[in-house]
Formats: sequence, C-alpha cells, structure tokens
Amino acid sequence: MDYFVNPACFSAAFAVPVDVADKYLKLAKGEHIKVLLFMLRNTAAAFSEIEIRENLGLTEYDVREALLFWADAGILMSKNHNNSPESDKKVYKKIIKPTREDVIMRGSEDPKIKWLLNQAQVIFGRNLKFSETQTLVWLYDDLGLDIDLLFLIINHAKNVDKLKISYIQSLAVEWLEKGIDTVAAADEELKSLAENDLAWSVVRSAFGLPPRKPTKKEKELSALWVNEWQMSKEMLTAAYDICVDAKGSVIFSYIAKILEDWHKNGNKATENVKKEQKHGAAYDLDLFEKMINSKE
Repeated sequence: MDYFVNPACFSAAFAVPVDVADKYLKLAKGEHIKVLLFMLRNTAAAFSEIEIRENLGLTEYDVREALLFWADAGILMSKNHNNSPESDKKVYKKIIKPTREDVIMRGSEDPKIKWLLNQAQVIFGRNLKFSETQTLVWLYDDLGLDIDLLFLIINHAKNVDKLKISYIQSLAVEWLEKGIDTVAAADEELKSLAENDLAWSVVRSAFGLPPRKPTKKEKELSALWVNEWQMSKEMLTAAYDICVDAKGSVIFSYIAKILEDWHKNGNKATENVKKEQKHGAAYDLDLFEKMINSKE
C-alpha cells in the first residue's frame, strides 16, 4: 500500500531545516528526532534538559546526547554560542559518555549493541571492561558510527596488534572525519592502511632500521616510494648508502631528494644506479638541504 502526506495536516505546521532530512536522518536516532521536533515546535520557549526529559519521557542521557548531536550538526546553538565553528567542535568533544546504567539499558534494548558487545568480547578473548563497553556504545550512539564499521575497526585493531580501546576510538573518529561511513569505503581504507604498513616494513628493512613505529612523515614517504613510485628494496638501499656515505647517518629528507631525482628521470633499475655510481655521479647533499629548507 502506498502512502502520501495528508494535505489537511498542513493547516497547522512548523518549519524543519532541510539539512535535518538531507544530511542527518541516517545518523540520527529516534530520540534525536524527538528532541529536535519538540524544540522546533516550541522555538519561542526555552526548555531545560529536565523539562524536555519530562515532556518526552526520555532519560537524561538521551536528552543530553540529542542536544549535543544537533549542536554539533549546527542545528542547535547553546546560550554561550559565539558563532565560531571551533566552539561547536569543543562542545561536541565534551560530550559525556554513557553511565554504567545507560550501557546496560542500551545493551538490553538495542540488539545491534548487544551483538557488537558480544562480538567484541570474542575478539578481545575476555569480558570487556566498563570503559571499553562505554566507549563502544558512545561511538555508536553519540557519534553515529555504524555497527558493521565498528566491528571492522575492532577486527583491524586485533590484526595489527593494537587491540586497545584508545586505538579503536581514535581510528573511529578519524574515519568519521574522513567521511568513511560505508563498509565498501572502510574496506578501501583498511586496504590502504595495510599497504602503507607494508611499505614502511620494506623501507625499514632496506635501511636496516630496528622495529619501531614510523613518524607521520616517514609513513607518507614510504607509501610514496613503494606504493606510488614502485621503488624496489634495492633502489631504496642504494639511496640509503649514498646518504650514509655522505652524511654518516640516515636522513630521510636527503634520501627523499635522491629518490625524487631518480623517479623524475625514470631511473628505477638498480643496474642504472650502479652505473651512475661507477661513473662518479655525485649528489650535492648540501644543495639538497638548501632546496628542502627553501620549500619549508
């Protein structure tokens, strides 16, 4: 049976921002919609959280979560709003995570949360700590991260030996900021992360570095050299040797300039590099340093 809006109902109506329907219906929960509709219907009045809770029959957590959700979306403003986008972000970051009672309630009333917490326990191999269940519920309820995406993140954390709730939260927030909100996009992101990790392991091996976490710049350069420029381990080692022979230590900025020159010249074969070295090809590393500093 098809349904349509009864025109008679518009004899008494109030406005709803277009963004609510176009951007936030997918992320907003039922409680979010209830609170917003209540406030839009009563724009001339000011209501406290307690009054909203009593009028709608919601919990304190539900009301506070809804208000912060719409404030972060730019639909609502707090009394001390100063029209600064940064102030909205700070308000959102101060969101209060659910209490133990809220977590228990949400786990019992939402089968998706119950499933996620059960699966997380299996992956962790133990009962979850309260801080862990609290954060997972917060990521789902407050930040609107899909259950399937959360499950992927938890699995990924285990696969890379980073099965800590702090890492899970950090990656989840990063995905939201990047707009990664589908399983397909998440799969691509995980593939990229795996490729970048592999690229770093190739570079670390070529340079003879001990096992350690790369800096952000080292990770970016590794991905560029190995994944984009398709530099072989032998090429990386050759550039490393040139740098160390001249400077006595590994300096990524110098190696980056050497590899950049080789890439621009289409010089990817190790034999060509050996010929250059044999015929006395020199690399003015002091000039490289001046060039690098001039770009900063």
